[in-house]
Amino acid sequence: MRLIKSIFALSVFLVVASCGDKGIYAGYQKTESGAYMQFHTKNEAEVMPRLGDEVSIEMSQYFDDTLLFTTAGDKPIELVLNEPDFVGDVVDGLLVMHVGDSASLVVPADSVFIKMLGMDEIPAEYVGKAIYYELKLLSVKPAEVLAAERQAFLDSLQMAENEFVAPLKEDSRNTLTESGLIVMEKTGKGRVAKMGDYVDFDFLICKPLGDTVMNSFGVESVEMQYGEEFICRGFNEAISMVPEGGTMRFVIPSALAFDSIGYETFIMPYTPLVVKLTMNDVMDKVEYEKKLADQEAQKEAEKARLQALEAATIENYLKANGIGEEPTETGLYIIREKEGEGNLAQWGDEVAVHYTLNNLKGDLVESSYNYGEPMRFTIGKGEMIPAIEEALMTMAPGAKVTLVTPSELAFGEFEIDKDLLPAYSPMKIELELVEVK
Repeated sequence: MRLIKSIFALSVFLVVASCGDKGIYAGYQKTESGAYMQFHTKNEAEVMPRLGDEVSIEMSQYFDDTLLFTTAGDKPIELVLNEPDFVGDVVDGLLVMHVGDSASLVVPADSVFIKMLGMDEIPAEYVGKAIYYELKLLSVKPAEVLAAERQAFLDSLQMAENEFVAPLKEDSRNTLTESGLIVMEKTGKGRVAKMGDYVDFDFLICKPLGDTVMNSFGVESVEMQYGEEFICRGFNEAISMVPEGGTMRFVIPSALAFDSIGYETFIMPYTPLVVKLTMNDVMDKVEYEKKLADQEAQKEAEKARLQALEAATIENYLKANGIGEEPTETGLYIIREKEGEGNLAQWGDEVAVHYTLNNLKGDLVESSYNYGEPMRFTIGKGEMIPAIEEALMTMAPGAKVTLVTPSELAFGEFEIDKDLLPAYSPMKIELELVEVK
């Protein structure tokens, strides 16, 4: 996204303006850049910006005589003038101003929505309307100055990297690979990964001053096939150097990382990366496929165990509470507390319901009554768990029921709360149908 977009796309600042029969804005003149302008102050002796220059501006925006945004009382906006999004936009307006000039700019709202904001449709209230900006050009920094400042900044970063890396290269305790990777410590005697092997590892990446960039330790290890791209070239090289069960501490010079570009706002250009990598496992294809099969078997075994436990939990709950109702075909128990009046809710109806969710130990999970209003949704759109949708189609407005539901009609394998509602948890649901539309 261009800088001009990043500044103005947070909100759309519109003013309704009437246009003449021929599309000319009353009181505004079309400039050579295509912008419709009305100058209040002109300083023709001062410099004008060019594309690529950085400008500092004050700006206000209005809609229907209502001020929506202003820099008054705040810092001016600084932005680099890139190619306009459309003829006559803010950039085109600034290109015909001198430092010290103040002017009004008017642009069609259609162009703002479609060409600047990239929207497919224009809100109906803005079709054929206009956007007004009040602009004052405070200063211009030429592109050449920007480039020089940028180069000086990059030079300082490169110098800082050299000051950090040079002593590490000269330290006889460290090993320098052919590519330039600096290995400070390596342990372990297991096998190392070959191209096509599968690896499981943990890693910590820091900047030279110790700021953490990424960390998998205690979170989740990385499992991948060696040869796939990961992080950067230097990291990929290191993966093949760490023995199974071993650890390596090393530095990746920026030339093997993100070089003079950096990575978004996280890693500046010419930033060396300090890395700790622990290789948990190295597997060939056969071993990896066996690991996956074993994991799937363990998952299925645990699922079967939890489902068997769930069935026993439901049975014990029914006995303990004297519930003799027969389950529906899906396994749902519906205990009717109060009958409603009118037609039963149907598939596709919009309903309003109150609910209280408990686990079968009696612990409260959630209740709509605590929110002060019923929840509204449409039956059949997948907005609600199956147990509630099934029960609602047996209820008329005003009805209340208590449900005992197996997990497959509730949240199934999803863990809602580790203690209150882990995976494969049966539930008790108190349900009231408030309204049907």
